[in-house]
Amino acid sequence: MSARRRPRRCGCIAALALVPFALVVVLTLGFTLALGGTPTDCQADGPGGLGGPAGPDPTRSAAQDIPPDRLALYRRAGGAEDIDWTFLASIGAQECDHGACRGDNGSGCAGPMQIAMRRGSPCSPGSGPTLWDQYKTDGDHDGHTDVNDPADAIFTAARILRRAKHAPATGGGYARYRQAACSYYGACADGVAAYADQVMRRAVQYGFHGIGSPAASDFKGAQATLDLPPEPPDGSGTCAGSTGLQAGDGELGPVRKATGPRHLAPLPRSVVASGFGSIRCDARIVPDVVVLARRFRVWVSACVSIHSLAGEHPLGAAVDLVPADGNWDRTARLAKAIGWKASCAASGVAPNCAKPPFRFVGYNGYPAHGDPAHCVPCGGGPHLHLSWLTSASQGEPQNQPRTGYFAPDWIDVFDPAASSGVGDA
Repeated sequence: MSARRRPRRCGCIAALALVPFALVVVLTLGFTLALGGTPTDCQADGPGGLGGPAGPDPTRSAAQDIPPDRLALYRRAGGAEDIDWTFLASIGAQECDHGACRGDNGSGCAGPMQIAMRRGSPCSPGSGPTLWDQYKTDGDHDGHTDVNDPADAIFTAARILRRAKHAPATGGGYARYRQAACSYYGACADGVAAYADQVMRRAVQYGFHGIGSPAASDFKGAQATLDLPPEPPDGSGTCAGSTGLQAGDGELGPVRKATGPRHLAPLPRSVVASGFGSIRCDARIVPDVVVLARRFRVWVSACVSIHSLAGEHPLGAAVDLVPADGNWDRTARLAKAIGWKASCAASGVAPNCAKPPFRFVGYNGYPAHGDPAHCVPCGGGPHLHLSWLTSASQGEPQNQPRTGYFAPDWIDVFDPAASSGVGDA
């Protein structure tokens, strides 16, 4: 829990208040601060207050990357809970890319800061109160708390990070803030994301300069390193073809057989391609889809459907993906991360071209799949296709042509502890 600080003495304002013109200046300054304007030494102070900027002025990278209204909220929440706003903003970028992410992500977390709000879920195991239950904050003072409201979510996340995840006060060092990021995620890194390092690298780009911080580098040049953990040397770690993986592991982490729940569930709107309506998948793969979509910044354009009578689309265990920003390098990185390579692209099947939990990857080199330069002709439009291995996949006992949704007995999925992408925050 954050320590209480002695209120600042705003003697300058008290003196100027005696002068009519100065009073106008002071009132104008107060209105500017309420909108997230220039910081001063006389701000609302302490946990639970309106707060003011806590931390450095935004860098050009921060101003370019963060919407102005969201930047104001990060700075106000940082002031209210005495936490460096650049770190808080980087968490917001990591979890939802400064977006909305409305609704349950399939693992029990929700909202712009992906806060645990459903008991008995991967985000909040057990039956006790969730982090939202314990720390929810009315950030915009409208009399309501809503995990999907940016102000409430950001102020709540600031409180969670300070009081539950032990982030240091504003001015704290790089190492302690990095440990708070580990705690928020539930791990410093895993097969899906080098979470803590990604958060801290971005915070530095936003202006963080606590003790021990590395030198800032060009933000756009650094973005490519934010999507994937650093690649290990050839022949080691989790490189394709290595012997470093334990039995049952995939390129992106541990894998298990999920037997339930056996029904369709909608994907969050934040991962659905623009212009598409509600998209549903078998509920067992929804957490995997959400993690992959957010980590690689891709959108889903199809899941359960009858593209054909075979394959995993009728099982709700396959997705078609397109890059959220039109940059097809993102789909290429995802395809390669799960084992795709040009030498096996014509078949796309495991074990050569798709690693657990996937059975098939359709990308460049597979007919009617791939980026715009390779999907020719391309009746369904350019896309990356991923199929999860199920008990009804080709070669498995329940396989047969399907004309409607069928719930397989089991689906291989990532282990929730390694793939939820949000830890217990």
